[in-house]
Amino acid sequence: MKKTAIGERIDAFIAYKRSLGYVYDTQERYLKHYQRHMEEQYPYLDLPDKTSTDCFLDKYKGQSGGLYNAMAPLREFARYLFQLGCRNAYLIPPKQLPKLYPEPPYFFSEEELSAFFRECDSYFIDNPGPRARGIIMPALFRVLYCCGLRPKEARMLPAENVHLDKKYIDILQSKGPKSRRIYISDELTVYLICYNSRVSAVFPNRKYFFPRDSEKPYSVQALCYNFGTIWRKTFPGWEGNLPRIYDFRHHFAWATINRWAREGIDVNAMIPYLMRYMGHNCIKHTLYYFRFVPDFYADYKALSSRLNDRIPEVPDE
Repeated sequence: MKKTAIGERIDAFIAYKRSLGYVYDTQERYLKHYQRHMEEQYPYLDLPDKTSTDCFLDKYKGQSGGLYNAMAPLREFARYLFQLGCRNAYLIPPKQLPKLYPEPPYFFSEEELSAFFRECDSYFIDNPGPRARGIIMPALFRVLYCCGLRPKEARMLPAENVHLDKKYIDILQSKGPKSRRIYISDELTVYLICYNSRVSAVFPNRKYFFPRDSEKPYSVQALCYNFGTIWRKTFPGWEGNLPRIYDFRHHFAWATINRWAREGIDVNAMIPYLMRYMGHNCIKHTLYYFRFVPDFYADYKALSSRLNDRIPEVPDE
């Protein structure tokens, strides 16, 4: 079947973004939804217009995340068409982009984390599942916890980018055209060497370090399902919303900053290192993950008390 003009332009745009170093997987999925919408309902159009675009976006009303994910690449696509001289392409006004309000993170206690990983190891011994799941999931969760990776970075991690002999992992082109090298602790290295030996016996030529099979990674839905299963097993009487797998990343950020503060290390001097380790391009994105939590109040009080003699008393009069 011959490609439509809109389809050819979308393909060219995606190729252009990837040539700049962007992964552009999620964006491609939404643009392909848009392409099918155009080909089915507006086959006579070769450029986006307001009517066809609004009709497409109506499908995502009430879904702020989905609406944003649909709008953002469509705006970029229109701007790309403008640069090619297609001045009649409809550009979604920036004020129409929905504001995203991230769900507040859940802060794990050390007791909860210890209980979770004990249950994780125990559960997968009893329920190993297919394709070495019982080996892979405990290791994957530990890397998320110990390194503060984005879930996608861990599940899509190529086996060739893990250098256990040198104790580092290369994260290439993760979010945008950014790459970084993260060093891992001796304890995690020893654990992963054992893991690698066991999983290599099942998938000797695997593409991904945490594989679903020899060629494919686990989906984000699979990670969330397994995380939720273990959390419910660990805390059967849990009430309210479950923590999310992404909360490991939040925990890594604030736990690291809190530890530096407790040890008397200059946090301001260390934040740029944490920023690079987590793959951020500015410090404010790193500080977004930091929150004061109940188990830090005592330490914060002790730290701030050192300043008491530098702050003058307020006179009664």
